Amino acid sequence: MKKIFAILAGSGVIVLFWLFLGEGLMLKEPTKSNTKLQCISYAPFAKDDSPFDFDAGLVISEKQIRDDLTLLSRYTNCIRTYSTVGLEAIPKVVKELDMKMYMGMWVSSDALSTEKEFVTLVKLAKTYPEVIRAVIVGNEVLLRGDTSAAQLTDYIQKVKKALPNVPVTYADVWEFWLKYPKVAQSTDFVTIHILPYWEDDPMNIEDAITHLKEVREEVQKTLGKSDILIGETGWPSEGRMREDAFPSKINQALFVREFVKLAEEKGWKYNLIEAFDQPWKRVNEGAVGGFWGLFDADRNDKKVLHGDVSNFLNYKSLAWGSALLFLTFSLLLVNQRIENKTLLVFSTMNALFAVLFMLQMEQYSVTLRSNFEFLWALFVVVVHLLIYFLSLFFISKGKKPFFVSLDDVFTNKIFTPEALLSLLFLASFMLVLICNLALAFEGRYRNFEVYIFAISALSFLYLYGKNTQDFVLGRFEKVSFLILILTSVVIVLKEGYLNLFADVWVLIALGFAFILYNATQKLHYSKMKKLFVYLGAFFAFFAALRFGILSNKALLESCQLQQDTYLCEIKSALGLAAYLDVFGSVAFTAVLLALFMKHKGMMLLALFLSVGALMLFNTLLGSIVFVSSLFLLTKNEKTQLSI
Repeated sequence: MKKIFAILAGSGVIVLFWLFLGEGLMLKEPTKSNTKLQCISYAPFAKDDSPFDFDAGLVISEKQIRDDLTLLSRYTNCIRTYSTVGLEAIPKVVKELDMKMYMGMWVSSDALSTEKEFVTLVKLAKTYPEVIRAVIVGNEVLLRGDTSAAQLTDYIQKVKKALPNVPVTYADVWEFWLKYPKVAQSTDFVTIHILPYWEDDPMNIEDAITHLKEVREEVQKTLGKSDILIGETGWPSEGRMREDAFPSKINQALFVREFVKLAEEKGWKYNLIEAFDQPWKRVNEGAVGGFWGLFDADRNDKKVLHGDVSNFLNYKSLAWGSALLFLTFSLLLVNQRIENKTLLVFSTMNALFAVLFMLQMEQYSVTLRSNFEFLWALFVVVVHLLIYFLSLFFISKGKKPFFVSLDDVFTNKIFTPEALLSLLFLASFMLVLICNLALAFEGRYRNFEVYIFAISALSFLYLYGKNTQDFVLGRFEKVSFLILILTSVVIVLKEGYLNLFADVWVLIALGFAFILYNATQKLHYSKMKKLFVYLGAFFAFFAALRFGILSNKALLESCQLQQDTYLCEIKSALGLAAYLDVFGSVAFTAVLLALFMKHKGMMLLALFLSVGALMLFNTLLGSIVFVSSLFLLTKNEKTQLSI
């Protein structure tokens, strides 16, 4: 009877939890005005399209553009575009629908591509002059460092000469207008981007509108220009937290509704980013890049402008998933004699894990960007389902498992639930180590997988805890403990204590570090001096390469003015290699060779290359290879003695 009561109670808690998330956290704010938005950024790409597909033959149909703009015409009479090549049909449809547009010319470091944009822009502007509200020459060019301010000014003057009767401006993040005030002298008006989420000091949703107001006033005062267009502002509906700036559907609706109200009161000119979610942006900007739209990628209304908004529209499906997991693992109680205290622990952890697992599934549904990330998520999910099962298995038995070493598993062929759990512990803390490295070295666009890794952290802290004196753990675990501590410190410093997701992630990492520390106290770092010397030398070499050439701002400005120097060519080659994941791919190949050859030199080479990938922006692959090569070096009997 008590088992049935525990199952019913757990199921009830799960249902109440999802009802709270789905219906309790809901914005209920009806639209107070039927006024149309002034302007919205528009890119006509479908959810599987990308501007990078133009080279592969992508053609945006006129019908698709007409369908999109017909939908948008109900909300605005104006759109902003960022490019012209491949999008030549847009002005025609804009004219048919009696709309206006800010026509964008894409400016890049590729002079030939920029010239093609210029020619197409001039042709379209002359063909459809009645739809052009203004021309925007370049978007965040100075932010990206694609050209110098002088070269950008030349492009602006060139367009003004070709289109003397058309207002011309440039668009960039507001700080860059203050950094390059002379650019404002060449434009007819100033177009600034104010995105509180992306600020160097991110704003939370409560302070975002006040910050935006202060920034606009500062730009107007500093530049002495009142003719200002807020060319981009908005808030993402999904993605990772930055300090206390939290992307969510409710926060997006709150920001946009409050901003539009303030802009109308102040008489500001503005353009919202953006019309439709653009999944292709997730590749370069992380998951958050794909979720700035007023409509989703399927053109469904996200209720940003009006109506009730929930952060978990699919909460019923998530509740069913959690309930199914909970009930499935409750079958472990069948034919088990279990004490009341143990039953409480079992049911609590079962319900908690069921909720955490479905929260992670929801996160993965919006954050996965590639086949590689899908494979990563699949492996993480399988590992944690097994941990979920085995932790409840041992709890239901009322016993704590003992640790089984790798040698016992593979040499002595011990295949027991304890042995499987030991392997899962090794796998899970290696996964956490990989994530910690990636977050520490390049965490700006990476999500915190807190929900699913909380399952493994809580499981092992409960099952193992301080009872690790008999663990057969060695150098790899000892070094891993140190790396977990160091990278956790870096994450805290980078993310700030206000980022709750980062705080929870660091607690998860420190939970694993706690177990590793207790299990490796008998080992001393003095036996690994050579390894630390190697690592120090590898990191010093690639740090010099990164900060001396690849991320050297002085060199960047010099290369913008003179592209044919030897260092500029090296910088360009390094940048291209980083963009194409060359460093990570080479490192991954090296560690595969090291795995089969079992040669110390190849293992060290893989470690060397993995440090290069970590430091040169191929972080995820670099982290995987770093942990793998470190494992090979410290676990292989032939190499660890000399390391």
